[in-house]
Amino acid sequence: MSAVTDLQTAIAEAAERVGPAVVGLGRGWGLGSGVVIAKDTVLTTAHGLRSHEATVLVEGERRSGAVAGVDEDLDLAVVTVSTGAVEPVRWEPDAIEAVSIGTPVLALAD
Repeated sequence: MSAVTDLQTAIAEAAERVGPAVVGLGRGWGLGSGVVIAKDTVLTTAHGLRSHEATVLVEGERRSGAVAGVDEDLDLAVVTVSTGAVEPVRWEPDAIEAVSIGTPVLALAD
């Protein structure tokens, strides 16, 4: 059971560290979620967006955002929206360099 306990611990730590930067898309979470990667910048999946505008749930309120860019091949999109006091995720350079094919990743949504 050590592997399961280790996985639970890793997920809980990731949720605690990154969770506050997770935002909803659409009317609440209807179109999915995204993560604040920089001030007023949200990274999300491209397939959930329906137009060049997006409604983003930030700090409990709906805010209008604009789709700044889309990479359909990677299914990624960037939305510019007022993120208020939400702290962007911290990118750990050493961790990024350690990521390669086969590295497990976690996707968090509230």
